[in-house]
Amino acid sequence: MSHVQRGEVYMVKPDPSIGKEQKNKRPCVVVSSNIVNSTAGLIVVCPVTEGLGLQADIIHISLNKGEGGLTKDSIILCDQIKAVDETRIIEKLGNLSGGIMQKIDTALCDILNLHKN
Repeated sequence: MSHVQRGEVYMVKPDPSIGKEQKNKRPCVVVSSNIVNSTAGLIVVCPVTEGLGLQADIIHISLNKGEGGLTKDSIILCDQIKAVDETRIIEKLGNLSGGIMQKIDTALCDILNLHKN
């Protein structure tokens, strides 16, 4: 599935999941580089949820209905970053803007403590 590109939103089947991991088929944002996407057989994603009970913050990025092909206002869960086998990728929904991807990058840097001094 080498055509998967960073910044695209796909339906992904993450199950089986355990504990607090996101379950069930859901939209996910591709955050891995295109080089990784085309060679590793794994795609790194952040799951998207409807955000019931969640507020957008530094690690939870809000999306409006229509962004990335989503049918509802949603939240990207950057703290749930996950590598999935490319066979879990089901269908493309859309693409995110550079501005949203920059917010995701900032969130991932915070979560993974990747800030340069």
